[in-house]
Amino acid sequence: MSIRIENLSHRYHPGTPFEKITLRNITLDIETGACVGIAGRSGSGKTTLIQHMNGLLKPATGKILVDGADSLAELRRQVGVLFQYPEQQLFGETVFKDIAFGLSNNGMGCSETELRVREAMTVVGLDEALLERSPFTLSGGQQRRVAIAGVLVMRPRILVLDEPAAGLDPQGRSELMAFFGKLRQETGITLLLASHTLDDIVRLADRVVILNQGAVEAEGKTREVIRDTRLLEIAGLTAPPITCFMNRLKQMLPEIDDCLLTIEEARDELMRLWNLERRKGGIC
Repeated sequence: MSIRIENLSHRYHPGTPFEKITLRNITLDIETGACVGIAGRSGSGKTTLIQHMNGLLKPATGKILVDGADSLAELRRQVGVLFQYPEQQLFGETVFKDIAFGLSNNGMGCSETELRVREAMTVVGLDEALLERSPFTLSGGQQRRVAIAGVLVMRPRILVLDEPAAGLDPQGRSELMAFFGKLRQETGITLLLASHTLDDIVRLADRVVILNQGAVEAEGKTREVIRDTRLLEIAGLTAPPITCFMNRLKQMLPEIDDCLLTIEEARDELMRLWNLERRKGGIC
């Protein structure tokens, strides 16, 4: 399922002394099954854009088309949004009731609701034995997975993630991003991943859109955007730490490929150079 954002603008408190333009003529095309990163410093317009993605905000100008249709109902039905720290929005007496809340609101029958809840639990890797537990007795990581299940249970075809790994330790971040990558691979779901850092985006995104002061500063393939350090500086962003490290290493090893995005890529590149030097006899 594709989505097109067309000349979208938004302003808060229009016609008052507090009027503020937060989005300026945003036009984006997101193809079916793609993963697009939305990057920008705090205040760049990321969250405002996300709130338009399922109709929480209405644009001052422009529109959002889902498979070519300008329909608010279709937008809300097809797009699921996971906001920052989603576990803080849990409220159900049990895990089951929390996940099932959206389905109950839509008047879905008991048997279908139970089937979907159990399906969502399996997808996020939670044991069904937790269904009758209070979500507030779970670990932080489990609570976040319950919140994700509450979005996936609606079976959206487009999933929008606002800082999905915020507050997690490095292992938790890695596991969560791996989960979203697997979800996309297995279901073909379209992903939009918004973050004020590029560390998480580079793990998943095919393309990156850079927002700056409510406008699109640049967009392109992830590797090409990350390579443009001047662009990142203008937008108040920095390349992932491993990319910065490899850039510095290139000063000593000019033959190294410094446009690398992950630790795994850096490891493979260093192993390549090590084996190359070993064959040349430069390393014992």
